[in-house]
Amino acid sequence: MKVAIEGCCHNKLEEIYKALEHIESVENIKIDLLLICGDFQAIRNTEDFKSLSVPAKYRTLGSFYKYYTGELKAPYPTLFIGGNHEVISYLWELYHGGWVCENIYFLGYAGVVNFGGLRIGGMSGIYNHRNYNFGHFETLPYTESTVRSAYHTRKYDVYKLAQIRQPLDIFLSHDWPTGITNFGNVNKLLKTKPFFGPDIATGKLGSIACDELLFKLKPKYWFSAHLHVKFSAVVYHDERTTSYSESKEMSSTLVENPDEINIDFDEELNNLDEINIDLKDGVNQEEKNKESNNEKTLQDYIIEDEKKEQIPCTKFLALDKCLPDRDFLQIIDFPEANGKFEFSYDEEWLAITKATQEYLTLSSNAKPLPPDNEIQKKIEEELRWVQENISQIEAGLVIPNNFQPTAPAYGQQQTFILQQPFKNPQTEDFTKLLKIQNKINPEGQSPIRQD
Repeated sequence: MKVAIEGCCHNKLEEIYKALEHIESVENIKIDLLLICGDFQAIRNTEDFKSLSVPAKYRTLGSFYKYYTGELKAPYPTLFIGGNHEVISYLWELYHGGWVCENIYFLGYAGVVNFGGLRIGGMSGIYNHRNYNFGHFETLPYTESTVRSAYHTRKYDVYKLAQIRQPLDIFLSHDWPTGITNFGNVNKLLKTKPFFGPDIATGKLGSIACDELLFKLKPKYWFSAHLHVKFSAVVYHDERTTSYSESKEMSSTLVENPDEINIDFDEELNNLDEINIDLKDGVNQEEKNKESNNEKTLQDYIIEDEKKEQIPCTKFLALDKCLPDRDFLQIIDFPEANGKFEFSYDEEWLAITKATQEYLTLSSNAKPLPPDNEIQKKIEEELRWVQENISQIEAGLVIPNNFQPTAPAYGQQQTFILQQPFKNPQTEDFTKLLKIQNKINPEGQSPIRQD
C-alpha cells in the first residue's frame, strides 16, 4: 500500500491531487491513501472566513466548496488533521471526526482510525501553554481572540491519546514534538531556517504535548507540518532515551509554541513539473544525519546498526507546504498493509472516547482528569462493551459514508442563521453508536435541506 503524506494544505486541494496524479503517471504507481498534516481550510462559503484565523487580505475561497457540493470528488481516500489555520466552526461540528465531504475524512481533535491494515492516530491544533488546561470553551460567534485559541491543543485531548496502549503505525500532528531536532540533522535545518536557532536552544520550537505522546505511544512513523520545511529524524526508544521535557525538566509554563508562522499566502503553485518529490522513503535518513567519525571502523558501524535494529524506533518526517520546488509530498510504501481500503473505527479508541466523555468540558474550567490507573480500568470495561455491541455486528466498525452538508456552499441560495452553530448528523450518529451524550452543538440549527 502506497501512502502519500502532505505537509500544510493551505487550501490547495486541487493542486495536491494533480501532483499525485502526475506522480502516478510518471512513476507508474498507484497511490492508495493521502494524509494531510493540517491547515486544510475547509471553506464552504464566505461566512466561514469569520471562523478562520487568517489575515483578511489572504482570505481566498479556494476550491474545497466544490468537493463539499459534489461538483468535484477527491480521487484518493484522504485523511487530515487540523492545524492553526482552519474553519474552526466546521471542524468543531466534527469534534469526534467525520467526513467534511465525500472521500475526505477529518480525524477529529484527537483520534485513531484504521485504513488498509494501518492504525493511524493524530491530534489537531498547535500547543499554547495559556490555553492548554482549559476546556473547549470557544463557540460562535468567535472573537479575534477565540478564533485563535480554538485551535490550541487541550490537555483533555492529549490525555485521551495518552491512554492508548496498542501500537500505532502512524501518528499525525501539525506542530513538531519539542526536541525532535535532537534526533536529526539540526545543522542542515538551521542552514535553511536560521531563525529557528533561538527557539531550539530555549525549547520553544514545537509542542511539549506532542513530545509527551511521542515517547509514550512510540508510533512507527510520525508526520508533521507547520514550520514549512522538510526535516527527518529517527528516535530510538531505548532506556536511555527520554522526552525533551523530561530531560530538560521543562515546565509547561515556560515552553510556548509560536502561534503563527509566515504562510506566504501569495505564493502559488503554477507548474507541476517544478515539484521536487523524492519517492524513496524520505524518513530513513539516519546515515545522512550522522556526523562523520574517522575513528570508527566499519565493524563498529555494523555492530551499532545490529543493536539499533533491535530497538523500537519512530521515524519522524515534517514536510513543507504546497508550492513549486518545495518538499511538500512524500510517498511511503507499506507492503505489510493488506486490509480493506476503507476507513474503520478503532476499538480501543472508541473505548477511550466512551470512558472519558464525561470529562469533555465546554467551559474554560476543565474537569479534573482521573489518574491513569483509574481510567484504564474504565477503558477496559468499555472495550468489552465495544466488542460486544459494535465489533461483533457485521461491518460494525466500518465508518459509514454518511456525509451530509450542514451550512450552504458558496453560490447556494439557502436561508440559515448567521454565526450560529450547526448540528451535524454525523456527530449525532457517532454519539448514538457509543451511547454517550452529544455535547457538540446539540442545540444548533439544523442542516440545510437537501434538494
